[in-house]
Amino acid sequence: MNLIPFTGKPQGTPGPTPGKSILDDRRVRLAMAILLAILGWMVVTIVVQPNTTITMRNVPVDYTYDATTYTSKGLSIVEAPEKTVDLTISGDGYTIGNLTQDDFVVYPDWSSVRSSGEKNLWLRVRCVNSSVDGITVSIAGPDNTVDVVFDVVEEKTMPIQVSTLYLKVRDGYILYNTALSAETVTLSGPSSELNQVASCTAEVSYSEELHSTQTLETKLRFYSENGTEIHFDYVTLSRESVEVTLSVYKLAQLPVNVRFINTPLNFDESVLVYSMSQTSLRVAGPENVIDNLSELAVGTIDLSTFALDKVYEMPISLPSGIVCLDNIKTISVSFDCTNLSTKVLNLPAECVQVINLSSTYQLEVETERLMNVVLCGPKDALETLTAEQVVVLIDANDFPVVLGQQNIACSLYVPSNGKIFALGSYMIQCRITSN
Repeated sequence: MNLIPFTGKPQGTPGPTPGKSILDDRRVRLAMAILLAILGWMVVTIVVQPNTTITMRNVPVDYTYDATTYTSKGLSIVEAPEKTVDLTISGDGYTIGNLTQDDFVVYPDWSSVRSSGEKNLWLRVRCVNSSVDGITVSIAGPDNTVDVVFDVVEEKTMPIQVSTLYLKVRDGYILYNTALSAETVTLSGPSSELNQVASCTAEVSYSEELHSTQTLETKLRFYSENGTEIHFDYVTLSRESVEVTLSVYKLAQLPVNVRFINTPLNFDESVLVYSMSQTSLRVAGPENVIDNLSELAVGTIDLSTFALDKVYEMPISLPSGIVCLDNIKTISVSFDCTNLSTKVLNLPAECVQVINLSSTYQLEVETERLMNVVLCGPKDALETLTAEQVVVLIDANDFPVVLGQQNIACSLYVPSNGKIFALGSYMIQCRITSN
């Protein structure tokens, strides 16, 4: 008897063919196909969810969308409520599950807007995401209209007037001037409202007596022709208020005088006896400036051009910040020259004195004699005056010191008599050398 060895498999059972995959088995492939079909059905029913409907809440109404429909008719919205609506969206669950408010626009239907007034408009909704397809969207519920007010919007620019009726100024002071941070205001809004406006006023108020300059923030107010104040519903303003600067000056009445220039060294002004058409002026200015003034010099007279018996018309020239309250622009100054006379002298080079010249330089006078010098002063003093009593003064601080020959301006004075002065201007030819 021949024995067959045991291999662990029943005899007659076919085994896998060496070198072949399990997928080659038809029964295995059938089982996998059934499994994949089940999985596909689950994806469609669970993930894609066809015929799904969701509600998207609080989507705002956009009043700018397709606005050319009414702006082309010259209309603008002057009042529109902030409004939101809920949307009902239907489609496959995968698509609508990724949508946001930015994918939709809710807007009024402008097609019925043709004139000014309040309009009740239907709301429309549209998907603005071009990559989304196969969905439907509508406004949920009955709240699908909006009230919008239209009008012809214009601009009107008006001057701002200042009112100071409510201000009180301390005695001895004056409200001299008012200045605005802006002179005009621009109104923008419905013509029906703008046509009512006749004036704009900045009505300044201050709780205390004014005695110094103040800058106050002041609200603008608007009035009709009959003086009724207007409160706007739809008009907007380029500014709600302005800064008003109130220049408050202190009052004073001060004596006036004139000043003299090109006077000689140690000049005694008492020799010039004059009268003025106005001996004092009413002025106003900042308190700290007025308090430091005891008199006013209204102008200057150049003694080098002085003429006997001449009447000078002096334009009033006041310190910076000071204003004249009298209605005059000039003051006449006339001199009493009864005791004055003139004398002509020729002055030798020995009369020249040089001051403030550096020791490294030397100045030599080349003019032998300064001719036809006209001196003015008291008659009795001029009768005895000689050329040797006159000093021709050259001050090195008054000109650039340059080596060589040059003409140098000089001044004249009489040391023994401060009431004598020279008429005209004079030059001396000199030579400057270095030591």
